[in-house]
Amino acid sequence: MSEQETEARTSPWQTLREAREARGLSLQDVSAHLKLAPRQLEAIERGEYERLPGLAFARGFVRNYARFLGVDAAACLKIMDGAEKPAPAEVASQMTTPSLGRMPTPGDSRYSALPAALVVLAILVVLGAGWYFRWFEARDTFEALGSESAVVMSEAALVLPKAEDPTPGSISEPLLQAPAASAPEASAVAVSSVSSSHPAPAAAPVVSAPAPALVSASVPTLSAAAPRLVFTFSGESWVEVRDAEGRLLYSRLNQPGSVQEVQGTPPFDLVIGNAPRVKLVWRDKPVDLVSATRGEVARLKLQ
Repeated sequence: MSEQETEARTSPWQTLREAREARGLSLQDVSAHLKLAPRQLEAIERGEYERLPGLAFARGFVRNYARFLGVDAAACLKIMDGAEKPAPAEVASQMTTPSLGRMPTPGDSRYSALPAALVVLAILVVLGAGWYFRWFEARDTFEALGSESAVVMSEAALVLPKAEDPTPGSISEPLLQAPAASAPEASAVAVSSVSSSHPAPAAAPVVSAPAPALVSASVPTLSAAAPRLVFTFSGESWVEVRDAEGRLLYSRLNQPGSVQEVQGTPPFDLVIGNAPRVKLVWRDKPVDLVSATRGEVARLKLQ
């Protein structure tokens, strides 16, 4: 890329940064207003929109940022549109290059398929690498969430069988270990047999004290099902969900026709890209996303 092309690409982004500094705003101030991370705003001001999650999502970020600063976003969006076009030309040049070779002869028919195979392999490698580097962040986040949920499920599986143990088993266990304290128990039996006609107030706490402890120990293992969010997608959409402690529960680019369920501790902070193509159900009731949508991106909190 020449120096003139570099300036043409970076100058609109420089305009955004200068407009923000002219208003005396920091990246944190803009982040609090637009609900964008400071690293995302910094990437926009540098023109590094490849670091943003998807072109459709990045266009919405740039449009909202420019509108907030009172800057025309057309120049920035034009650069983003132009950056997507050279890729097919590069693939086309790779496809046409092998055609300059010589015509195959009947004697080397075994080797004539080799250039075509190399071309197909090169195209597959380019497409696979492009797909990986575009979505690897979303996939890693999804795998991390899956591993955390698997750990939680395995811990629950280890705890629940303890709640199903019958109480008599836990009561009979101390009776088998009684030989260690046989002398005190023998004296207690002797006293109770001799003075059976007289009330023995001290004997009642010995019998009744263990029972409540055993019952209360099993109660905390039972818990109600966590509230859940149900997303139905009719178009491609990026969704982020954070729980009451700010932990990231879900972050992924969702495909049309898919349905996702997310569980956690409310209130939830949600960011939904391409919101008109998403239907959300919370506590078995549909949620209106229209009032929370700005520039095709919905931001809302659910209690």
